[in-house]
Amino acid sequence: MADSLGFVLWCPRCGVRLREGEYRPWCPRCKGPLEAEGLPRLGPVLGEGSTPLVEVGGGVRAKMEYLNPSGSFKDRGAGYSLRLASMLGYDCVVVDSSGNTGLSTAVYSARLGLRARVFVPRRASPGKKVLIRAAGAELVEAASREEAARLAEAEAERCFHVAHPTSPLFLEGVKSLGREMAGEARSGSTVLVPASSGTLLLGIYRGVKEAGRDFRLIAVQSPAAYSLKGLVPELGLTGGGEGKLLDALLLARPPRLGEMARAVVDSGGGVVVVGDEAVPGAVRTALRKGFLIEPSSAAVFAALEVLREKGILPGDTILVLTGSGLKYASLLEKLSAGAI
Repeated sequence: MADSLGFVLWCPRCGVRLREGEYRPWCPRCKGPLEAEGLPRLGPVLGEGSTPLVEVGGGVRAKMEYLNPSGSFKDRGAGYSLRLASMLGYDCVVVDSSGNTGLSTAVYSARLGLRARVFVPRRASPGKKVLIRAAGAELVEAASREEAARLAEAEAERCFHVAHPTSPLFLEGVKSLGREMAGEARSGSTVLVPASSGTLLLGIYRGVKEAGRDFRLIAVQSPAAYSLKGLVPELGLTGGGEGKLLDALLLARPPRLGEMARAVVDSGGGVVVVGDEAVPGAVRTALRKGFLIEPSSAAVFAALEVLREKGILPGDTILVLTGSGLKYASLLEKLSAGAI
């Protein structure tokens, strides 16, 4: 692999420092998330980023991340990671995903001439699985999200492992969203963020901090992956059910959980938990506003109502709309009609 790019990865947990230009998806000693020094600034691969920020009403705006090329904010991280992988000399890519990262990896691998193998849980969105295959990636279905991660890990030595919950490269790409938003909204704005692996939450937090601004971060989580429980203030709980409709929010034990909690607390924010029973109404609200987004993205509308009812939504507010509903045509039809 090439070793002349000048960056260094290191582990804040155990202190390991890798060789200059060496890539690992996680710490080779303790398997913790890595940090990076000297990463290059890279331009977009397919025009990812610079998404619209539009008015919703009542002091609320929506950041339309679902308009990225593959239909999710994950394009920021995948675009950066895979361009660097290509520069490092890799010719194959592996990733485990609940769907959006897998599709993003498939699309950007095709663009950059990389062979991609994508491991997804069997319950992942059928629409996403179809598109991953259509983009030319090899799709492997696993029994669960955790099993998908184990299968991908077994191939990490021979291929570039995107490893979006642990890799600082993916997080570096998502930081562009935080920098972007820092130029669009005033300091002190409240941002509602779907949170599972933590890359979106932390990318926004780090990017905003780099720009010298501060946002109040409200994490929106599923009951099935309520990792922030007991670590940050709980601001509300709405809807019963296990969170099966929120299939992009499945990672129950994110590797950067401690940092996620610190970012939320430092920002003066908290968490709202949205269950299945609140999802149909949230989807209908989003559609009535003109936002064709997936259920996991629509959860921010349910969280918004909880905060409004409690009177704890001061000032400007931004909803981060993470994934496109075009991958969920049949499900959205049922949800919008009240059939679920």
